Amino acid sequence: MNRTARSLALFSSFLLAACVAGTPETPARGQGAPPPLPEIKTAPPAPGMLWIPGAWHDDGVQYVWIPGRWESPRRSTQNPDG
Repeated sequence: MNRTARSLALFSSFLLAACVAGTPETPARGQGAPPPLPEIKTAPPAPGMLWIPGAWHDDGVQYVWIPGRWESPRRSTQNPDG
């Protein structure tokens, strides 16, 4: 098998694996968002970071799961002097 054929076979296997091992099935719209998916909450990457849990997002066609993440707290934009 020549190099081009081997490269094509390898690329095809990656595409097939991506189809099989993709994201969980996305539920159809119409009956509200499904219950939250279980998540593994890891240790925060830095002190003071806040966990934002995952949630379903309606993209106009179906619900898509947005996974949880760590975020830095927002800084206040108010002037402390009034």
